[in-house]
Amino acid sequence: MKKIRLGIIGCGGFVQYHLRPMAKAVPEFRIAALCDIDPTHSEHHRKLYCPRRRVPQYLDYREMLAKEDLDAVIVSTPHTLHFRHAYDALGAGCHVMTEKPMVTNAKHARRLVARAEKKGLGLSIAIQGTHTDTFAYAKQILAEQTFGELQLVTGVLAQGWRDGTMGKWRQDPKLSGGGQLYDSCAHVLSAMMFLVNSPVREVFCMTDNKGTKVDINAVTAIKFANGAMANVTSGGNCATWKSHLTIQCKEAKIEISPHGGDFNINGRGLEKDITRVPRGWKVPTVSPSRNFADVILGKTEPRCGGDVGILLADLMDALYESAAKGKPVKVG
Repeated sequence: MKKIRLGIIGCGGFVQYHLRPMAKAVPEFRIAALCDIDPTHSEHHRKLYCPRRRVPQYLDYREMLAKEDLDAVIVSTPHTLHFRHAYDALGAGCHVMTEKPMVTNAKHARRLVARAEKKGLGLSIAIQGTHTDTFAYAKQILAEQTFGELQLVTGVLAQGWRDGTMGKWRQDPKLSGGGQLYDSCAHVLSAMMFLVNSPVREVFCMTDNKGTKVDINAVTAIKFANGAMANVTSGGNCATWKSHLTIQCKEAKIEISPHGGDFNINGRGLEKDITRVPRGWKVPTVSPSRNFADVILGKTEPRCGGDVGILLADLMDALYESAAKGKPVKVG
């Protein structure tokens, strides 16, 4: 089996969730190079995942892209760096999977998607929920209006994010692009955009920084081009954890975790709640890295690709503009 030569840009703590399952679930990948501005981070991951091999390690991702013959790259760096790292990796002929969010403005989102299309390369976003069987099923029944018109979406996030990220890059706007809305709440917002699958037309957003440089708490109201409306409460100063989406259609209500797994449909005409995908459902749950490998091998399309990245970037630009202006913002 020919190996996919993989480079890693950003060897912080979160990239382990992609590297850890690779040995068994994605044997096609071979880690060929590691890059991080802190060499102890790249060496840590080499010892964990390539203990018997000498893997080249770099401080500068551009040097890695120039010197190594790579097929693919995973970008797991601070949010505002995603665009440049992914754009340059595509330019070097590499398929790319980025951590969420794909980028931190709509212009960059469109440039990145256009570059991937021009190069004929895969572009994926590593958002776990969108790679599950429950999300694939929910997206299909919403698109087919199995339970009638999609009308309302409610998203909730509660987390002790403010204290947990104090003094770290996530509270530096130059690296994070924003606060809790662009970090943990990106799972909720991306899941919503994936399922609603419609551009945003108008938003209103209020934020509270709770004494920091970035948004900690936020409330949003959103109207989509397809007529659906949504509200999302993003909480980053709460001692407990919750991440959830409720979707209201005319004939049923869908409850789903943005991270996948928890799933419930109840409504008119159902003898009992639907709590799992139908028997014989052909879209299994896979890890983002498994889907990424299959995209590279030409076996499938990205479960979460650049189209979702554009929808989210348009939404986020509008939310932050609305919060700054203190009034609703229309999106063209």
